[in-house]
Amino acid sequence: MASLCLNSLPLSPPSQPPKLSEAPSPSSSSLNINSYYGSKGEASKPIVVSGNPPTFVSAPGRRIVAVGDLHGDLDQTRCALEMAGVLSPAGQDLWTGGETVLIQLGDILDRGEDEIAILSLLRSLDIQAKDEGGAVFQVNGNHETMNVEGDFRYVETGGFDECIDFLEYLDDNRDDWEEAFVGWTGVSKQLKEDRKMPQNYWDPWNLVRRQKGVIARSILLRPGGPLACELARHAVVLKEYWSFRSCIWRREDEQGSISLDERPQ
Repeated sequence: MASLCLNSLPLSPPSQPPKLSEAPSPSSSSLNINSYYGSKGEASKPIVVSGNPPTFVSAPGRRIVAVGDLHGDLDQTRCALEMAGVLSPAGQDLWTGGETVLIQLGDILDRGEDEIAILSLLRSLDIQAKDEGGAVFQVNGNHETMNVEGDFRYVETGGFDECIDFLEYLDDNRDDWEEAFVGWTGVSKQLKEDRKMPQNYWDPWNLVRRQKGVIARSILLRPGGPLACELARHAVVLKEYWSFRSCIWRREDEQGSISLDERPQ
């Protein structure tokens, strides 16, 4: 389970909406602190990040939204982010949160078929958010740790299929990992629609494809693998100072119906 520690400080909102850009890296003898500054080049209540991966974030004057387990469900992820006011509707995948800071608390992997697509979406939103004075932070949960260790017991068939498609996609886009990874959300949708699979789980083709999926997932998540390296950029424990925050809660009743609601904290 990932950890998030939030402490309140009496901070006033920034006078101007900042445009995010990463400050020059500190020397090796100093703390790893990255600051973000306003669109006119002036310090405007900067978001300060300490550690690599980050362990401390100061986001003065900004609304902070924390979103928990997403487990490979891209539709519910979009629903939660739209409810939080940080994602455009109709599948456009545009950041609408302005200076909001979004924190995803881990457990994106397992139990769903769009795990990599969600990771890709959050990376894309982080890039967009920084241009508007906001930010997106991700925290690894126990399911990310399990997968890096090769524990695939909670992986759905669709999750293995996505790994096969993603690995093949990477073979065709070797030159630029960042561009390929950020663009995966849109590409994966079409690949899912094009994929034609036999319905019988025990069909020989399904069994062969599942074995292929296990191999593809192992390649992606083994130490030094592309997804393992991506996850290594995320925090495990994140301490944050804020002025206002809210949480998106995901509920599932006995009939399997899912509801989302936002609660100020």
